[in-house]
Amino acid sequence: MLSRITPCLLLFAALLGQKQASLPEGAPKAMAQIVGKEMLLHATFLASDELGGRLTGSSGQLRAANYIAEQFALLGLEPLGDEVDGKIGYLQRYGITRTFVREAFLLQIGEQKFVDGFAVLGGKPRKVAVAGEVRFVGRGRTRGESAEVKEDETLDDVIPVAVLRTPRGPVGKKLSVEQKFGMSFQALSSLGKTAQALGKKGAKLVIFALVDDPTGFTDVLNYVGLYPGKDLIAPRLPGVMDSTGMLAGLLGGTGDTMVLVLTPEKSALVFDALGVDRTALGKYLTGEGEPVVSGKEAKGEIKLEVAFDANATACNVVACLRGSDAQLASEAVVYSAHHDHIGSRMDGDVFNGADDNASGSSGLLAIAKAFAKSEARSLRSLVFLSVSGEELGLWGSAYFADNPTWPLPQIIADINTDMIGRSGPESKPDEVTVTPSHDHKMFSTIVQDAARFAERMQLGLQSGDKYYLRSDHFNFAKKQIPVVFFCTGEHEDYHQVSDTADKLEPEKMERLARLAFWTGFEVANAKERPRTLGPSSDWK
Repeated sequence: MLSRITPCLLLFAALLGQKQASLPEGAPKAMAQIVGKEMLLHATFLASDELGGRLTGSSGQLRAANYIAEQFALLGLEPLGDEVDGKIGYLQRYGITRTFVREAFLLQIGEQKFVDGFAVLGGKPRKVAVAGEVRFVGRGRTRGESAEVKEDETLDDVIPVAVLRTPRGPVGKKLSVEQKFGMSFQALSSLGKTAQALGKKGAKLVIFALVDDPTGFTDVLNYVGLYPGKDLIAPRLPGVMDSTGMLAGLLGGTGDTMVLVLTPEKSALVFDALGVDRTALGKYLTGEGEPVVSGKEAKGEIKLEVAFDANATACNVVACLRGSDAQLASEAVVYSAHHDHIGSRMDGDVFNGADDNASGSSGLLAIAKAFAKSEARSLRSLVFLSVSGEELGLWGSAYFADNPTWPLPQIIADINTDMIGRSGPESKPDEVTVTPSHDHKMFSTIVQDAARFAERMQLGLQSGDKYYLRSDHFNFAKKQIPVVFFCTGEHEDYHQVSDTADKLEPEKMERLARLAFWTGFEVANAKERPRTLGPSSDWK
């Protein structure tokens, strides 16, 4: 099987036959600089396993930021980030906190040793060292006739292994991502209660094992857990939403008991070490069999330290291209896109985030190139803003909006691109999803311009108002700055490890990046600033 990181030469060979779309009548000539096959090269690198899913604050996110900064520098764009040692750079840093695994994890059960394939829940800095009996406790019940840990039993110096119950009923591809997440969070709530009950029996640490993972439970743990190489982070920004913290709160707390969850693959090894029949256990969990007990005795040892860093940082990338008009150059149009994603799964598989949002980031780079290579500068200035923290609560754009490196009163518009690389359930190959739509109170002359240009490009418009609060344009809209957001909507690979670069559509990326360019070109050269119009009967 070919690696997901396709070599550049192979990409060029594969894309030589791509037909570049001709420019519609009246389009700026510089728009021809936006080429889908070049965008795909950028997106393929950003979405590679090498960058590890670009979780905000990670080394992969910093590599993505530095890559974008290097592209800006090659285009001759002016850096507009932080001042370091008297020199302005491209990076704009903001504060986060990290909770992370400091000490190498060691779990040994019999002859089996584990250093990965687990997630830690709870997020509290602590150090745990336990050695003793490893005991299978079924579903971890401590009350009633079905209790696996009896009232007079203690778990002091015991490492209990409980099985996480598989949801009942049909589970398959017909369930939406939201439905699977909902079922997984129900399991999290149950897990927290079980951990607390076992903690009252003396357990310092509880291991939860999975027979299988039909609801994508291990995907959800990416939001609420941590493991080696994947930290749990929070913003150090006043008034900024910590979505991961909110999700972690759904766990309900585990008291002072540390919780580990193993992948199904690692769980199988533990079940085998304890002599637990996995087939019989699976039937029992779905109500088709009798309770299962351990057939072997085993000793085990665990050493684990979770630490906290209150002074970590993440970063945006900011550059500008000054306008040509002596008066209007003080005003700027912002192009924004986020380059972060959600990291890697506990089994090591990477959330590549090709469409979300390597596609929009490649659009930002293509738009910047088109303006930089244009024969004539636009009247107004252009700010190119590549942010992180979008997936975790719009952190980076919130920080820029509150700490702008271009005077906020002089920012007249934001044009945001996020997920522009796929056709799917919400947009056909010749459609684009837009917010604010003509039904929205923030409908503006910018969106009117976009609708006019989309018609010339034979692109139909779909309302994307359900995304109005969900991407980086929103932090500009909160400042009463007119915005427009282009995307293609969610699909079956949204926030899944299957969102890979081989599924991107370079022709569509090219068309939507060109539409965003043309829209901003119009705003940057208009005599008047854009205006908010309010709800309208149509796009015109």
